[in-house]
Amino acid sequence: MIEVIKFYANWCGPCKVYAKVFDKVSEQLRDQVRFVNINIEEDDTGLTEKYNIQSIPTTVIIKDGQEKLHKGRLEEKTLKRLILSE
Repeated sequence: MIEVIKFYANWCGPCKVYAKVFDKVSEQLRDQVRFVNINIEEDDTGLTEKYNIQSIPTTVIIKDGQEKLHKGRLEEKTLKRLILSE
């Protein structure tokens, strides 16, 4: 299964804008993809540290054991393409 992790913070303006895109795509692809939201200020999973998150929003796409990190907001079509592409 593909996993997509979004790192954000509540005070982050770009994160709030990106949340709408992320939520829309997660609704569209929920049967194919596992979507996870991680607030970097409340992260008890250790993933913020593991991926060395320095800027937000940041999206990590994990597919076939490969991890790809994307900094900044993504447009809906870009996010879907990154998730579904080879």
